[in-house]
Amino acid sequence: MPRRPRIDLAGYHHVINRGVNRSDIFIEDGDYEVFLGIVCKACKAYGVVLHDYCLMSNHFHLLVETSRENLSLFMKHINSNYAIYANKKQKRSGHFWQGRFYSRYINSEAYYYTLIRYIEQNPIEAGLATRVGEYPYTLAALIANGQTPPSCTLHSKLLAELDYENIQEMIGVALNDEELKTLSEIQKQKVLTHDGTKSIAFSKTLGQHFRGKERNHAISLALQDGYTQANIAKHLGVSRSLVSKIVKNSGIFSTPDPYKKNSGVFSTPDPYKMIDKLGKSRTPFLFIISYDQSKIFVQALDKLDKDIYYKLEDWRNYPVKKRTKDFTFSKSPVAFTTYKKAFNKILKQIRSGNTYLLNLTFKTPIETNYSLKEIFTYARAKFKLYFKDEFICFSPERFVEIVGETIATYPMKGTIDANISQAKEKILADEKEMAEHVMIVDLMRNDLGIVGSKVKVEKFRYVEKIKAGKKELLQVSSKITAKLPEDWRDNIGSLLSQLLPAGSITGTPKKSTVDIINQVENFDRGFYTGVFGVFDGESLRSGVMIRFIEKEKGKLYYKSGGGITIDSDAKLEHNELVDKIYLPF
Repeated sequence: MPRRPRIDLAGYHHVINRGVNRSDIFIEDGDYEVFLGIVCKACKAYGVVLHDYCLMSNHFHLLVETSRENLSLFMKHINSNYAIYANKKQKRSGHFWQGRFYSRYINSEAYYYTLIRYIEQNPIEAGLATRVGEYPYTLAALIANGQTPPSCTLHSKLLAELDYENIQEMIGVALNDEELKTLSEIQKQKVLTHDGTKSIAFSKTLGQHFRGKERNHAISLALQDGYTQANIAKHLGVSRSLVSKIVKNSGIFSTPDPYKKNSGVFSTPDPYKMIDKLGKSRTPFLFIISYDQSKIFVQALDKLDKDIYYKLEDWRNYPVKKRTKDFTFSKSPVAFTTYKKAFNKILKQIRSGNTYLLNLTFKTPIETNYSLKEIFTYARAKFKLYFKDEFICFSPERFVEIVGETIATYPMKGTIDANISQAKEKILADEKEMAEHVMIVDLMRNDLGIVGSKVKVEKFRYVEKIKAGKKELLQVSSKITAKLPEDWRDNIGSLLSQLLPAGSITGTPKKSTVDIINQVENFDRGFYTGVFGVFDGESLRSGVMIRFIEKEKGKLYYKSGGGITIDSDAKLEHNELVDKIYLPF
């Protein structure tokens, strides 16, 4: 009988493995420490958070959170490295583990907390302890004894929510029969497989899919989750034929739109496989990835749609034109009172330790006598994109650049009016701007460490002048580089998926900060703060999609924002958000 397909989706996983023939895997106290060290190194390498663990003598339990579909790679790193250590120490050979590993995918918060109780009560069930926190090789034991937890657990929910006083109250109560039954049912989750991609069916209710989301995008997500067009039509109170028509015309599919030749539009994770395929064949292509990676456009340059134009420094596919007519421009930015409410929510999260830096954004209605195409054509910026009269960006910020085997990123944090007296000295001496920049550099350095080696900060806080409408601004940037494997061109999609979303437009720590952004911001970012780029067959250039204008129902909206830290001033941050709303002519 074939084994049930392992669910490798991004999210929470309960992972178990044991020694071959149930033999001991930990012999001495030092073995437990070595194992946790290997786990933490794997967490850093693969972008994984360890939320809880229990190390028994002949098996282990890990509760981990992955941000990409790399659970198998993560566990291969742990299993192989510890097996090498243990076999050498115990002077043995042959298989060390009973198998690769066993895992359960967690698709509900209720199961998450039930599982923590199950994991922490393992020693009690084995007769090795009488209460949670007594057995030394669990996270709860470290909390109960005031010991320093492993670095890979610093963002654990358990660590954030437990202290010595409430351990027994929250996780010390034994599981009842109903809860044990729930754990058993999790093993029977249905896996959807489409074009080689696995997903959990019905991971959300239809109500959850449609709450706060644009309708067509929500329909796409619901279809990927296993719901039928009939299910969706009934939920929306519309005809099935209407849903079918939306699906055909929306341009968002889990496979290429069969009704639109060379559409290039996909929904994750399939597009990353196409990017890998184009890279392996050394085919030049353009890619555009939305902020949450739910929408991805990828198309070979020789087949690029005629209503898509790009510029990445001196790479472009349109002629230069000189602006000959005057332009009008007005903006209606978010009221300061509205901005401050969101700002205060973020400060509360910062004080709670859930984020240290968060990029808060809003969308602003604008009016101009110029079309999107005209704004794009005449805008002065290093990185520009025009997409089908739907949106444009004219960004000063590079995402990553790859030349040879060197990948480089240039995070930008900190701006000041260039006309202010001693502007350069003031921006470089500003402690708030310094703290914000240091955090982003550290985040991006860690991101490059996931995909490369020999990471180094080559230039730290250098200043460049950029045009912001009628103003000139000084922008502070840094340059970080790393060495990539020689075969990086065969895995461009995988590489990009590990780096996104861009740290400079989310914050740090990335995972929890993104969750807070989803709660606080009052609009869907869409492609704004996503990335776009071109692979020319040998090298890759890409930009972060900031300075962004989008057309919605015939009206134009400018999306902008800035980083918030504990030292931020609401009024100054609001002013910065407004200053970034301009046409760069």
